[in-house]
Amino acid sequence: MKLKRAWKGIAAALGVGMMVSAMGACGAGGADGSKTTLTFLSWNNEQVMRPYIDQFEQENPGIKVDFSYSPPTPEYIQTLQTRLVGNQAPDVFIITSENKADLIKNGYVRDLTNEPFMRNISQANKDFVSHQGKVYGMSVSSWASGIVYNKDLLAKAGAKEVPQTWDGFLQLCKKLKAAGVTPFLETIADGPSRIPDAFMGSQFDRDKVDVTSLIDRRPQKPGSDQREAAAAWMKLYDQGLVTRDTVGISGDDMKTQFINGQVAMICTGPWDLPSIGQAGLKYGMAPMPLMEKGMVNYAQGSPSPAYAIYSHLKGDKLKAAQKFLTFMDGHWALQRSADNGDAITVQGFKAKVKPEYEQVYRTNVQPGHYFLLMNFYAKPDVLTTVRQSETQQLVQGSISLDQWAKAIDDKMASVK
Repeated sequence: MKLKRAWKGIAAALGVGMMVSAMGACGAGGADGSKTTLTFLSWNNEQVMRPYIDQFEQENPGIKVDFSYSPPTPEYIQTLQTRLVGNQAPDVFIITSENKADLIKNGYVRDLTNEPFMRNISQANKDFVSHQGKVYGMSVSSWASGIVYNKDLLAKAGAKEVPQTWDGFLQLCKKLKAAGVTPFLETIADGPSRIPDAFMGSQFDRDKVDVTSLIDRRPQKPGSDQREAAAAWMKLYDQGLVTRDTVGISGDDMKTQFINGQVAMICTGPWDLPSIGQAGLKYGMAPMPLMEKGMVNYAQGSPSPAYAIYSHLKGDKLKAAQKFLTFMDGHWALQRSADNGDAITVQGFKAKVKPEYEQVYRTNVQPGHYFLLMNFYAKPDVLTTVRQSETQQLVQGSISLDQWAKAIDDKMASVK
Protein backbone atom coordinates (compact mmCIF):
# COMPACT_ATOMS: atom_id res chain seq x y z
CA MET A 1 0.00 0.00 0.00
CA LYS A 2 1.29 3.41 -0.92
CA LEU A 3 1.24 5.27 1.49
CA LYS A 4 3.17 15.87 14.59
CA ARG A 5 0.58 14.55 15.73
CA ALA A 6 -2.08 16.94 14.50
CA TRP A 7 -2.83 17.93 18.02
CA LYS A 8 -0.50 18.70 20.92
CA GLY A 9 1.04 15.26 21.22
CA ILE A 10 1.77 14.91 17.52
CA ALA A 11 3.38 18.33 17.44
CA ALA A 12 5.64 17.20 20.29
CA ALA A 13 6.59 14.00 18.49
CA LEU A 14 7.52 15.85 15.38
CA GLY A 15 9.38 18.64 17.11
CA VAL A 16 12.92 17.89 18.24
CA GLY A 17 12.42 14.21 17.31
CA MET A 18 11.85 14.73 13.63
CA MET A 19 14.53 17.38 12.90
CA VAL A 20 12.86 18.95 9.90
CA SER A 21 14.39 22.13 8.50
CA ALA A 22 14.57 24.22 5.42
CA MET A 23 17.35 25.88 3.60
CA GLY A 24 18.54 27.05 0.22
CA ALA A 25 21.42 28.35 -1.75
CA CYS A 26 22.53 31.50 -3.38
CA GLY A 27 25.55 31.50 -5.70
CA ALA A 28 28.46 29.10 -5.24
CA GLY A 29 31.87 29.79 -3.83
CA GLY A 30 33.69 31.70 -6.51
CA ALA A 31 37.33 32.10 -7.46
CA ASP A 32 37.56 35.12 -5.16
CA GLY A 33 36.80 32.95 -2.15
CA SER A 34 33.20 34.15 -1.73
CA LYS A 35 30.73 31.71 -0.17
CA THR A 36 27.33 30.52 -1.23
CA THR A 37 24.63 31.73 1.16
CA LEU A 38 21.93 29.18 1.88
CA THR A 39 18.69 30.48 3.34
CA PHE A 40 17.34 27.98 5.83
CA LEU A 41 13.83 28.29 7.30
CA SER A 42 13.24 25.82 10.12
CA TRP A 43 10.47 25.12 12.60
CA ASN A 44 13.09 23.74 14.96
CA ASN A 45 14.91 26.54 16.77
CA GLU A 46 18.57 27.37 16.35
CA GLN A 47 19.60 25.47 19.47
CA VAL A 48 18.25 22.29 17.90
CA MET A 49 19.62 22.91 14.42
CA ARG A 50 22.97 24.54 15.23
CA PRO A 51 24.93 21.23 15.43
CA TYR A 52 23.66 20.28 11.96
CA ILE A 53 24.51 23.70 10.54
CA ASP A 54 28.01 23.71 12.02
CA GLN A 55 28.79 20.22 10.75
CA PHE A 56 27.39 20.97 7.30
CA GLU A 57 29.45 24.17 7.00
CA GLN A 58 32.54 22.30 8.15
CA GLU A 59 32.05 19.70 5.44
CA ASN A 60 31.14 22.37 2.86
CA PRO A 61 33.46 25.35 3.52
CA GLY A 62 32.20 27.14 0.41
CA ILE A 63 28.66 27.39 1.79
CA LYS A 64 27.31 29.67 4.52
CA VAL A 65 23.94 28.89 6.12
CA ASP A 66 21.57 31.81 6.75
CA PHE A 67 19.24 30.41 9.43
CA SER A 68 15.72 31.59 10.28
CA TYR A 69 13.08 30.04 12.51
CA SER A 70 9.30 30.03 12.84
CA PRO A 71 7.50 27.69 15.27
CA PRO A 72 5.06 25.02 14.08
CA THR A 73 2.55 24.72 12.77
CA PRO A 74 0.21 27.61 11.81
CA GLU A 75 2.84 30.30 12.41
CA TYR A 76 5.43 28.44 10.34
CA ILE A 77 3.05 27.92 7.44
CA GLN A 78 2.03 31.58 7.46
CA THR A 79 5.66 32.71 7.58
CA LEU A 80 6.59 30.46 4.68
CA GLN A 81 3.59 31.57 2.63
CA THR A 82 4.42 35.25 3.20
CA ARG A 83 7.97 34.72 2.05
CA LEU A 84 6.92 32.72 -1.00
CA VAL A 85 4.42 35.26 -2.30
CA GLY A 86 6.75 38.14 -1.39
CA ASN A 87 9.57 36.80 -3.59
CA GLN A 88 11.70 36.06 -0.53
CA ALA A 89 11.42 32.29 -0.69
CA PRO A 90 13.82 30.25 1.43
CA ASP A 91 15.85 27.89 -0.68
CA VAL A 92 14.93 24.83 1.37
CA PHE A 93 11.92 24.58 3.65
CA ILE A 94 9.48 22.20 5.28
CA ILE A 95 6.72 20.40 3.43
CA THR A 96 4.18 18.55 5.56
CA SER A 97 0.51 17.58 5.83
CA GLU A 98 -0.86 21.08 6.31
CA ASN A 99 0.93 22.75 3.41
CA LYS A 100 1.92 20.12 0.88
CA ALA A 101 -1.18 20.42 -1.31
CA ASP A 102 -0.77 24.18 -1.72
CA LEU A 103 2.98 23.99 -2.24
CA ILE A 104 2.67 21.34 -4.93
CA LYS A 105 -0.35 22.92 -6.64
CA ASN A 106 1.31 26.33 -6.85
CA GLY A 107 4.60 24.97 -8.11
CA TYR A 108 6.76 26.06 -5.18
CA VAL A 109 8.51 22.74 -4.61
CA ARG A 110 11.01 20.91 -6.78
CA ASP A 111 10.42 17.35 -7.95
CA LEU A 112 12.95 15.24 -6.02
CA THR A 113 11.92 11.86 -7.37
CA ASN A 114 15.17 11.04 -9.15
CA GLU A 115 17.61 12.79 -6.85
CA PRO A 116 20.44 10.51 -5.59
CA PHE A 117 19.67 11.38 -1.95
CA MET A 118 16.18 9.89 -2.37
CA ARG A 119 17.39 6.40 -3.23
CA ASN A 120 17.31 5.04 0.32
CA ILE A 121 14.23 6.91 1.53
CA SER A 122 11.43 4.63 2.72
CA GLN A 123 8.48 4.29 0.34
CA ALA A 124 6.03 5.31 3.08
CA ASN A 125 8.04 8.48 3.66
CA LYS A 126 7.96 9.19 -0.07
CA ASP A 127 4.22 8.54 -0.32
CA PHE A 128 3.64 11.11 2.41
CA VAL A 129 4.84 13.93 0.11
CA SER A 130 3.96 12.44 -3.28
CA HIS A 131 1.45 13.53 -5.88
CA GLN A 132 0.73 11.86 -9.19
CA GLY A 133 3.84 9.74 -9.02
CA LYS A 134 6.30 12.51 -8.13
CA VAL A 135 7.99 13.04 -4.76
CA TYR A 136 8.39 16.59 -3.47
CA GLY A 137 10.17 16.16 -0.15
CA MET A 138 12.73 14.11 1.75
CA SER A 139 11.52 12.65 5.06
CA VAL A 140 14.00 10.54 7.02
CA SER A 141 12.14 9.38 10.13
CA SER A 142 8.71 8.28 11.32
CA TRP A 143 6.68 7.50 14.43
CA ALA A 144 4.00 4.98 15.23
CA SER A 145 1.69 4.56 18.20
CA GLY A 146 0.79 1.40 20.05
CA ILE A 147 -0.76 -0.07 23.19
CA VAL A 148 1.26 0.56 26.35
CA TYR A 149 0.35 -1.91 29.08
CA ASN A 150 0.97 -2.50 32.78
CA LYS A 151 2.26 -6.06 33.12
CA ASP A 152 1.14 -6.48 36.73
CA LEU A 153 -2.43 -5.35 35.98
CA LEU A 154 -2.69 -7.60 32.92
CA ALA A 155 -1.63 -10.51 35.10
CA LYS A 156 -4.79 -10.02 37.20
CA ALA A 157 -6.73 -11.14 34.11
CA GLY A 158 -4.32 -13.99 33.41
CA ALA A 159 -2.68 -12.19 30.48
CA LYS A 160 1.00 -11.61 29.76
CA GLU A 161 0.64 -9.40 26.71
CA VAL A 162 -1.82 -7.53 24.49
CA PRO A 163 -3.79 -9.77 22.10
CA GLN A 164 -3.02 -9.47 18.41
CA THR A 165 -6.63 -9.09 17.26
CA TRP A 166 -9.34 -6.56 18.14
CA ASP A 167 -11.75 -9.26 19.26
CA GLY A 168 -9.05 -10.60 21.57
CA PHE A 169 -8.39 -7.09 22.87
CA LEU A 170 -12.06 -6.57 23.65
CA GLN A 171 -12.16 -9.91 25.48
CA LEU A 172 -9.13 -8.92 27.54
CA CYS A 173 -10.83 -5.65 28.45
CA LYS A 174 -13.85 -7.60 29.68
CA LYS A 175 -11.67 -9.89 31.82
CA LEU A 176 -9.83 -6.92 33.31
CA LYS A 177 -13.11 -5.18 34.11
CA ALA A 178 -14.42 -8.35 35.78
CA ALA A 179 -11.22 -8.45 37.86
CA GLY A 180 -11.88 -4.92 39.10
CA VAL A 181 -9.25 -3.29 36.85
CA THR A 182 -9.97 -0.33 34.56
CA PRO A 183 -8.97 -1.95 31.27
CA PHE A 184 -8.23 0.84 28.82
CA LEU A 185 -8.10 4.61 28.51
CA GLU A 186 -7.57 6.96 25.60
CA THR A 187 -7.90 10.67 25.09
CA ILE A 188 -10.54 12.27 22.90
CA ALA A 189 -9.88 15.74 24.31
CA ASP A 190 -6.57 16.19 22.49
CA GLY A 191 -7.72 14.67 19.21
CA PRO A 192 -9.64 11.75 17.72
CA SER A 193 -8.74 8.24 18.85
CA ARG A 194 -5.62 6.71 17.31
CA ILE A 195 -7.29 3.35 16.82
CA PRO A 196 -9.48 4.10 13.76
CA ASP A 197 -6.46 5.44 11.84
CA ALA A 198 -4.62 2.20 12.52
CA PHE A 199 -7.61 0.16 11.38
CA MET A 200 -7.99 2.34 8.29
CA GLY A 201 -4.40 1.67 7.29
CA SER A 202 -5.05 -2.07 7.39
CA GLN A 203 -8.33 -1.58 5.55
CA PHE A 204 -6.69 0.38 2.72
CA ASP A 205 -3.94 -2.21 2.51
CA ARG A 206 -6.53 -4.96 2.22
CA ASP A 207 -8.44 -3.06 -0.45
CA LYS A 208 -5.25 -2.09 -2.32
CA VAL A 209 -6.05 1.64 -2.12
CA ASP A 210 -3.35 4.02 -3.35
CA VAL A 211 -3.46 6.51 -0.49
CA THR A 212 -1.58 9.14 -2.49
CA SER A 213 -4.64 9.41 -4.74
CA LEU A 214 -7.08 10.23 -1.91
CA ILE A 215 -6.30 13.95 -2.03
CA ASP A 216 -7.52 14.14 -5.64
CA ARG A 217 -10.87 12.47 -5.03
CA ARG A 218 -13.92 14.71 -5.30
CA PRO A 219 -15.90 14.92 -3.25
CA GLN A 220 -13.65 14.15 -0.30
CA LYS A 221 -15.34 11.51 1.88
CA PRO A 222 -13.06 10.71 4.82
CA GLY A 223 -16.04 10.06 7.06
CA SER A 224 -17.47 7.38 4.78
CA ASP A 225 -13.99 6.01 4.10
CA GLN A 226 -13.35 5.50 7.83
CA ARG A 227 -16.80 4.30 8.79
CA GLU A 228 -15.82 0.62 8.89
CA ALA A 229 -12.81 1.34 11.08
CA ALA A 230 -14.77 3.65 13.36
CA ALA A 231 -17.52 1.05 13.81
CA ALA A 232 -14.99 -1.51 15.04
CA TRP A 233 -13.38 1.01 17.41
CA MET A 234 -16.75 2.10 18.87
CA LYS A 235 -17.28 -1.39 20.29
CA LEU A 236 -15.16 -0.19 23.20
CA TYR A 237 -17.87 2.28 24.14
CA ASP A 238 -20.89 0.31 22.97
CA GLN A 239 -19.81 -2.57 25.22
CA GLY A 240 -19.08 -0.30 28.19
CA LEU A 241 -15.38 -1.10 28.28
CA VAL A 242 -14.16 2.51 28.24
CA THR A 243 -15.63 5.54 29.95
CA ARG A 244 -17.27 8.09 27.71
CA ASP A 245 -15.54 10.71 29.84
CA THR A 246 -12.56 10.34 27.48
CA VAL A 247 -13.91 13.44 25.74
CA GLY A 248 -12.58 15.45 28.69
CA ILE A 249 -9.40 13.50 29.42
CA SER A 250 -6.18 15.00 28.07
CA GLY A 251 -3.14 13.05 27.00
CA ASP A 252 -1.35 14.11 30.16
CA ASP A 253 -4.28 12.96 32.30
CA MET A 254 -4.30 9.61 30.54
CA LYS A 255 -0.57 9.12 31.07
CA THR A 256 -0.80 10.14 34.74
CA GLN A 257 -3.55 7.60 35.42
CA PHE A 258 -1.45 4.90 33.76
CA ILE A 259 1.67 5.82 35.75
CA ASN A 260 -0.39 5.77 38.96
CA GLY A 261 -1.56 2.23 38.22
CA GLN A 262 -5.19 3.25 37.70
CA VAL A 263 -5.56 1.73 34.23
CA ALA A 264 -4.12 -1.36 32.57
CA MET A 265 -3.62 -0.09 29.00
CA ILE A 266 -3.39 3.19 27.11
CA CYS A 267 -2.82 4.12 23.49
CA THR A 268 0.08 6.47 22.87
CA GLY A 269 3.36 6.94 21.04
CA PRO A 270 7.08 6.90 21.82
CA TRP A 271 7.05 10.44 23.23
CA ASP A 272 5.45 9.15 26.47
CA LEU A 273 7.85 6.25 27.07
CA PRO A 274 10.61 8.19 28.88
CA SER A 275 8.30 9.49 31.61
CA ILE A 276 6.54 6.14 31.93
CA GLY A 277 9.90 4.41 32.26
CA GLN A 278 11.01 6.82 34.97
CA ALA A 279 7.96 5.83 37.05
CA GLY A 280 9.41 2.38 37.62
CA LEU A 281 6.44 0.44 36.24
CA LYS A 282 6.72 -3.00 34.73
CA TYR A 283 5.35 -2.10 31.35
CA GLY A 284 5.49 -3.05 27.70
CA MET A 285 4.36 -1.62 24.37
CA ALA A 286 2.58 -3.70 21.77
CA PRO A 287 1.50 -3.00 18.20
CA MET A 288 -2.12 -2.02 17.65
CA PRO A 289 -4.46 -5.03 17.53
CA LEU A 290 -5.64 -6.08 14.08
CA MET A 291 -9.15 -4.97 13.16
CA GLU A 292 -9.65 -8.40 11.60
CA LYS A 293 -7.51 -11.52 11.61
CA GLY A 294 -5.47 -11.88 8.44
CA MET A 295 -5.00 -8.16 7.84
CA VAL A 296 -1.62 -6.46 7.74
CA ASN A 297 -0.90 -4.72 11.04
CA TYR A 298 -0.95 -0.93 10.86
CA ALA A 299 -0.54 1.72 13.56
CA GLN A 300 -1.58 5.30 13.65
CA GLY A 301 1.64 7.03 12.72
CA SER A 302 3.32 9.35 10.31
CA PRO A 303 6.56 10.19 8.59
CA SER A 304 8.37 13.26 9.85
CA PRO A 305 7.84 16.44 7.88
CA ALA A 306 10.14 16.61 4.90
CA TYR A 307 12.77 18.86 3.41
CA ALA A 308 11.70 20.56 0.19
CA ILE A 309 13.76 22.56 -2.30
CA TYR A 310 12.35 25.77 -3.78
CA SER A 311 11.39 25.03 -7.37
CA HIS A 312 13.02 28.10 -8.93
CA LEU A 313 16.56 27.34 -7.78
CA LYS A 314 19.12 26.94 -10.55
CA GLY A 315 22.83 26.54 -11.03
CA ASP A 316 24.99 26.93 -7.93
CA LYS A 317 21.99 27.69 -5.74
CA LEU A 318 20.42 24.36 -6.65
CA LYS A 319 23.70 22.49 -6.17
CA ALA A 320 24.08 23.91 -2.68
CA ALA A 321 20.52 22.94 -1.70
CA GLN A 322 21.10 19.45 -3.03
CA LYS A 323 24.26 19.21 -0.93
CA PHE A 324 22.28 20.10 2.17
CA LEU A 325 19.68 17.40 1.59
CA THR A 326 22.45 14.94 0.83
CA PHE A 327 24.05 15.88 4.17
CA MET A 328 20.77 15.46 6.06
CA ASP A 329 20.43 12.01 4.49
CA GLY A 330 23.99 11.14 5.47
CA HIS A 331 25.22 9.09 8.39
CA TRP A 332 26.33 12.00 10.62
CA ALA A 333 22.98 13.79 10.49
CA LEU A 334 20.95 10.59 10.75
CA GLN A 335 22.95 9.43 13.76
CA ARG A 336 22.52 12.82 15.43
CA SER A 337 18.77 12.62 14.87
CA ALA A 338 18.66 9.04 16.14
CA ASP A 339 20.55 10.10 19.26
CA ASN A 340 17.88 12.77 19.79
CA GLY A 341 15.13 10.15 19.68
CA ASP A 342 14.12 9.89 16.04
CA ALA A 343 13.08 6.53 14.63
CA ILE A 344 15.11 6.67 11.42
CA THR A 345 13.55 4.90 8.44
CA VAL A 346 16.29 5.42 5.84
CA GLN A 347 17.25 2.10 4.32
CA GLY A 348 20.72 0.95 5.32
CA PHE A 349 20.80 2.95 8.55
CA LYS A 350 20.70 0.80 11.68
CA ALA A 351 18.59 2.66 14.21
CA LYS A 352 18.49 1.88 17.91
CA VAL A 353 15.25 2.54 19.79
CA LYS A 354 14.07 1.97 23.35
CA PRO A 355 13.60 -1.77 24.04
CA GLU A 356 9.90 -1.24 24.83
CA TYR A 357 9.43 0.41 21.43
CA GLU A 358 11.28 -2.26 19.48
CA GLN A 359 8.25 -4.36 18.56
CA VAL A 360 6.27 -1.39 17.24
CA TYR A 361 9.36 -0.13 15.44
CA ARG A 362 9.86 -3.44 13.64
CA THR A 363 6.17 -4.12 12.98
CA ASN A 364 5.08 -0.66 11.89
CA VAL A 365 7.83 1.94 11.57
CA GLN A 366 10.44 0.07 9.57
CA PRO A 367 8.06 -1.39 6.94
CA GLY A 368 6.03 1.83 6.74
CA HIS A 369 2.87 0.21 8.11
CA TYR A 370 1.32 3.29 9.68
CA PHE A 371 -1.42 5.69 8.66
CA LEU A 372 -2.57 9.16 9.68
CA LEU A 373 -5.85 10.31 8.17
CA MET A 374 -4.92 13.99 7.92
CA ASN A 375 -1.86 13.18 5.79
CA PHE A 376 -3.79 12.09 2.72
CA TYR A 377 -6.89 14.24 2.37
CA ALA A 378 -7.31 17.81 1.15
CA LYS A 379 -7.75 20.58 3.74
CA PRO A 380 -6.27 18.64 6.67
CA ASP A 381 -6.87 21.60 9.02
CA VAL A 382 -10.60 21.50 8.30
CA LEU A 383 -10.66 17.71 8.52
CA THR A 384 -8.89 17.70 11.88
CA THR A 385 -11.33 20.22 13.36
CA VAL A 386 -14.56 18.64 12.14
CA ARG A 387 -13.42 15.11 12.94
CA GLN A 388 -12.51 16.17 16.46
CA SER A 389 -15.87 17.79 17.21
CA GLU A 390 -17.93 15.03 15.60
CA THR A 391 -15.95 12.27 17.31
CA GLN A 392 -16.60 13.79 20.71
CA GLN A 393 -20.34 13.77 19.97
CA LEU A 394 -20.09 10.17 18.73
CA VAL A 395 -18.36 9.00 21.90
CA GLN A 396 -20.88 10.87 24.07
CA GLY A 397 -23.66 9.06 22.21
CA SER A 398 -25.36 12.21 20.93
CA ILE A 399 -25.00 11.20 17.25
CA SER A 400 -24.94 7.90 15.41
CA LEU A 401 -22.06 6.53 13.38
CA ASP A 402 -23.89 7.34 10.14
CA GLN A 403 -24.47 10.92 11.32
CA TRP A 404 -20.80 11.16 12.25
CA ALA A 405 -19.64 10.08 8.80
CA LYS A 406 -22.13 12.32 7.01
CA ALA A 407 -21.22 15.39 9.08
CA ILE A 408 -17.54 14.96 8.24
CA ASP A 409 -18.21 14.38 4.55
CA ASP A 410 -20.62 17.33 4.33
CA LYS A 411 -18.09 19.65 5.92
CA MET A 412 -15.33 18.53 3.57
CA ALA A 413 -17.63 19.01 0.57
CA SER A 414 -18.43 22.56 1.67
CA VAL A 415 -14.84 23.82 1.57
CA LYS A 416 -12.93 24.72 -1.56
